[in-house]
Amino acid sequence: MPRFSPFDYLFILRPLILIPAWNFLLIGAYMAGRQASFTIDIGIGLLAYTFVAGGGYILNQIMDIETDRMNKKLFLLTGGFVSRQAAYAEMIILWTLAILLSLRFGLLFVVLITASILMGILYSVPPVKLKGKPILDALANGVGYGMINFAVGWLLVSAFAPSMVIRFLPYCLSIIAVFINTTIVDVEGDRRAGELTTGVFLGARLSSIASTLIMGGAIVLAYAQREYICLIPAAVSWPLFVYTAGYALLRGGMNRKMTIASFRLPGLLFTLITAFLYPVYVVVLLVILISMRIYYKKRFGITYPTLASG
Repeated sequence: MPRFSPFDYLFILRPLILIPAWNFLLIGAYMAGRQASFTIDIGIGLLAYTFVAGGGYILNQIMDIETDRMNKKLFLLTGGFVSRQAAYAEMIILWTLAILLSLRFGLLFVVLITASILMGILYSVPPVKLKGKPILDALANGVGYGMINFAVGWLLVSAFAPSMVIRFLPYCLSIIAVFINTTIVDVEGDRRAGELTTGVFLGARLSSIASTLIMGGAIVLAYAQREYICLIPAAVSWPLFVYTAGYALLRGGMNRKMTIASFRLPGLLFTLITAFLYPVYVVVLLVILISMRIYYKKRFGITYPTLASG
């Protein structure tokens, strides 16, 4: 049995993929107030949503433990560094804390936090398991990250407004487009694991075309609404989507390198924009990235994260 380390219970939350959730919450807060002020309320809300998302990522790893073992990835659970029972306990504690923290912000905020938790369960747990159902997997990501996530940030600064749903649409579409391309590069592994994702269902050609059209729709909506925070990442990355779609049409396959670039570039640009809006966020990101490098090097003898990290 591996030796115990309390840091295992921190890094099982997968801090690297928590960053997009933080980005969109902070952008939602900025959209509500049209100013970037890192207040105590935003800090508490960010912590609550970290608990929500972290618990969801733990559940996802629990459900995928056998697949991850075959693929030799995410070894905290597969390698026995954290037991399944301890992971479940941590998940329950995190979600309980998230709901308790959300009480500070009123009933609607509690509803959104609860909806996020339920979305995480529906996404990972059979028989629903949205992550293994084509189209629904992409919609779940779009709604979860591009609607609920933004709304949580919005409510930390301002009251609910029906118009905010329309404003979130270009972000939702861009997230769906990005997600579809992530499923394209995982087609072979997902097919072996029996996962019927959007990429497996549509194939590389139709998936690439669909993601390109959806990202194009995000650009049009973002421009029409003058949502430049969304427009910049969508427009800058769209040529990569067009290239992957053209490659798939002409050659009937996938250019793996360009497909990966197409879904990593928007995330990087959203992170840079968020850091520009909230300069203190740069410190948070540096602490996360440096601590991950130290942890993975000391714990597993590997260099992670790197520029090539998934």
